[in-house]
Amino acid sequence: MTPSDESTPGLAHPDFHGRFLKAVFCQGEPDRVPLVESGIATGIKARFLGRPIRALADEVAFWAAAGYDLVPLEAGLRPILDAALQHETSGRFESGLADPPGVSAAKAFIIERLSQGSPEALEPGGVHQTWASRGQGFIHSLADLEAFPWPDPQDLDLSALRAIRAALPAGMGAIPFAGSVFTCLLYMLGVEGCLIGIARGTELFRALLRKVGELQLKVVEHLLGLDTLNGIWINDDLAHKSATFAKPALYREHIFPYYREMRDLTRAKGLPLLLHCDGNLTQILSDLVEIGFNAIRPIEPDCMDIGETRRLVGPQVCLIGNLSLGYPLGSGSPQDVARETTALIRKMGPGGGYCLSSASSITDAVPYGNWDAMRRTALEAGIYPIRPK
Repeated sequence: MTPSDESTPGLAHPDFHGRFLKAVFCQGEPDRVPLVESGIATGIKARFLGRPIRALADEVAFWAAAGYDLVPLEAGLRPILDAALQHETSGRFESGLADPPGVSAAKAFIIERLSQGSPEALEPGGVHQTWASRGQGFIHSLADLEAFPWPDPQDLDLSALRAIRAALPAGMGAIPFAGSVFTCLLYMLGVEGCLIGIARGTELFRALLRKVGELQLKVVEHLLGLDTLNGIWINDDLAHKSATFAKPALYREHIFPYYREMRDLTRAKGLPLLLHCDGNLTQILSDLVEIGFNAIRPIEPDCMDIGETRRLVGPQVCLIGNLSLGYPLGSGSPQDVARETTALIRKMGPGGGYCLSSASSITDAVPYGNWDAMRRTALEAGIYPIRPK
């Protein structure tokens, strides 16, 4: 089945500047509520498109045909760490393409160190995922920090990010996930090592923070210099379900200064800075507003109320979220998804400054029909003017 076989309702054509940026910059109501996702399972994308996702052109075709206004990409240190953690035997991305030498060396180092320990394999909903080790990571000492083959931004394969502009149809944008600082520290030191390090201000933590922060800043600056991208989306895990991982004061001292530098870089280009961070961010919402994030995602519904979040951040920060991956997306019916999507749009859509998305990303634990029900409902119920709930 191809997109042409399924009539796509509503205003499905992409309009990055007139719709998505109008919502993100909180400039009033666009023509409809934008649809946004940080990622969608390959099987869902292939089924919708009617062919395998093999190349950049397939990726772009999916996001445009499905009603989204931007293609999410990724760059920097975190994708290298993710790939090594999720593919311990090869350290390759799912494309199977050979890595540039600098990236290959970094992955090989991580895989060799992790093979001596036991990375934590998490399987929510039966989907295999590997996250930061709860104990020690693969950087245990200052000697390890120096031994790690730190990639240079010039080492990264940015061919897709350079080619994306020519591949996009009219009205489509592209924003890379980049600039993660704290999550990289969690991966490299392990959760326990990182949290002890930031609390005690250890020499190893501070030295690694400088290396990671400076590298990520260089990557962001390099990406913005390509002039093919439309913003920066920092994907950093700062919180769990009940609170932040570390005391807010520690983030203010160690992490947020790097966010401010990234904000300055995006503002100089007139581009938005967005944050993707799971967990309960209530303790640091005022900080995120002060830093100058244009949008925050995903406002997890099992630990944050999106209406209360709107009250706390005010009218000048776009909120992106927050349809639960549990119910309705994971365990509900398409009818449940349509009902909950409509209610969420009516609650948050009036006035603008809102984009609809899942409360994380669309994994293969989400039935195809449920994702499609969310998408189709948004394209219909999200057209302005929207009657408040």
